[in-house]
Amino acid sequence: MAVTQTGGFAALLAPGLFRVLFNEIDRQPNQWMQVFNVDSSKRAYEEDLKMAGLGSMVAKPEGENVTFDVPLIGSSVRYTHSPYGIGWRVTREMWDDDLYSIMRKMPAEVGKAASYRVEVDAWSILNNAFSSSFLGLDGLALCHTAHTRLDGGATLANKPSTDVDFSASAYQAGLDHFKQLVDDRGRPIMMTPGAIIVDPTFEWAVREVIMSEYKPYSANNEINVLKSDGQVDYMLVRYLTDADSWFLLSADHDLNFWWRVRPETSDADDFLSGDALFKVYARYTKGFSEWRGVYGSSGG
Repeated sequence: MAVTQTGGFAALLAPGLFRVLFNEIDRQPNQWMQVFNVDSSKRAYEEDLKMAGLGSMVAKPEGENVTFDVPLIGSSVRYTHSPYGIGWRVTREMWDDDLYSIMRKMPAEVGKAASYRVEVDAWSILNNAFSSSFLGLDGLALCHTAHTRLDGGATLANKPSTDVDFSASAYQAGLDHFKQLVDDRGRPIMMTPGAIIVDPTFEWAVREVIMSEYKPYSANNEINVLKSDGQVDYMLVRYLTDADSWFLLSADHDLNFWWRVRPETSDADDFLSGDALFKVYARYTKGFSEWRGVYGSSGG
């Protein structure tokens, strides 16, 4: 009789505990979902291939053949899914004798642990934006001073030659970058930044630059030409490992997050001890392929 009762311990607890767990996951801010491209995957990995279309149309003298061109093929980037999980174990005695409802709070902690790991992993794309260990389709870091073109044309930069903290002049340089963008054939691209990503310590500097009617720290009431009028917003991200780093993002960026298995839960009983076991499991990958759409600095 005692074995039957203990054996059903996990099943008796699971519905309410999992409801608390998922409520806690949903309750977390999940800032990353507001920024990254999120998709589902049905394979062990996803892969992107670098490609540039045809060049510009050329003149065809009367009676002569049309000039034929071929697309340019570059390298590929593979996104390999990784599994993650965390569990919690409780004895029947601990559950029964818990006077302060500590055990009933544990599912929320599992939910927080799951949400936190996903958030950290998603933002790791920007945290590693200047690292030579995390490369895109051109074989370079997300933010680099010499991105290559498939047509072999002049290299392109999406970061300052000397990294600087966020300021009016640094922001203006970022805006100019987007206005001068070209594709892998050297043709102009229309990309407009819509978000500034900064650590909370730079909130006031950002607000001064994009919200002031007059140029900050100017004594002659010079009009602030960088005032965004709502065209560019800012997001305070506490998951940036370098508080000085900042980024401008276009809506057309290529920062990607793939779900292979969204968070799912399971429960079981330990037959010998009677303990109830609970776990949450997820599988996903993240990264970038194309650098265009991002401008960043690691700060001064």
